[in-house]
Amino acid sequence: MAVAKNGVHPRRSFIIFGTPVSWFLYEILSIGVFLAAMVHAGRRERGGFHALTLLVFVAFAGIFENIGVMAGVYQYDVNRVMMIGKVPLSILFVEAAVVYSALWLTQHLRMPWWAAPFVVGLFSMVQDMTIDPSNVFDLHVLDGVTTGQWNWDWHYEGGFFGIPFYNFSGWFTMTLYYSFFINLIDWLLTRKGRRAAIADWTPLLALLPSLIVLVSPVNQFLLYLQPIVAPGNRTAELVLMCVNTAVGIALLVIYMKPNNALDVRRNLIVLLIPVVLHVWDIALAYTVGIERGRVPSVLVGAIHIAFLAWIVSKGRAAARSAVGHDARVSPS
Repeated sequence: MAVAKNGVHPRRSFIIFGTPVSWFLYEILSIGVFLAAMVHAGRRERGGFHALTLLVFVAFAGIFENIGVMAGVYQYDVNRVMMIGKVPLSILFVEAAVVYSALWLTQHLRMPWWAAPFVVGLFSMVQDMTIDPSNVFDLHVLDGVTTGQWNWDWHYEGGFFGIPFYNFSGWFTMTLYYSFFINLIDWLLTRKGRRAAIADWTPLLALLPSLIVLVSPVNQFLLYLQPIVAPGNRTAELVLMCVNTAVGIALLVIYMKPNNALDVRRNLIVLLIPVVLHVWDIALAYTVGIERGRVPSVLVGAIHIAFLAWIVSKGRAAARSAVGHDARVSPS
């Protein structure tokens, strides 16, 4: 009998190109959402800047994820089609698309440059709360070992539907630092209505400082409350996850301006990225019987999608109002 992992039994594996079918389909999905984000980026003003934001994040996350694997915090199963070092490219593509869609949303909501990164971190964390419980427990026996798409070496019983709490704070901080330095540098280079010639290269300029903070004691404090408590303290990690979530929600509520006209047709691609990812997680949890993924994928996904639907409704109303106002003031 196949060995259970964290109380979950693996299921029969159908292999294609050396990887389970569901993992292969996730790779296809990752390419789709990444290309969708690139298409949307290319259509925007400063298209090169936004496309570079996506590409540099893939490099940024790839460096960090490989560091995490080498440090023994977690490990990815290498039975994949696309890999960068010890990390599946699909993971990086999905992360980049999630960050891009969250950055676009903060810009649509006209949030201050310094507050927006915390909201990007919030939405990245929310997205991962459905990604992880479904995909981690999509278990298969490969090379005689029961494995998920990724597995933690630093683990404990409990957590968020079987996922360590620090994982979500890690998504929060990783996307926070990258977004913060992009916004900070771009703000400095575009002050007083003028844009410096190097402003469109901001994502590259943000790469190094983002990595430095990511491997610094600052990040260890925000993930584990070190050095105040010893590593592996589940209570401290839960408190930090809740604090990070609360900060993101508070800044979103205080500073967002949802009554901005929204061209839904033009921005449908970027609006659908988080929705498609949530739908995948829900479908995976139910079609292959991943019980741990069912509640978080439905509950968290529904909350996130409902918020996006509310933003769309407010944006449409603002667009209709603007058209009506123009009609009233136009000469007969």
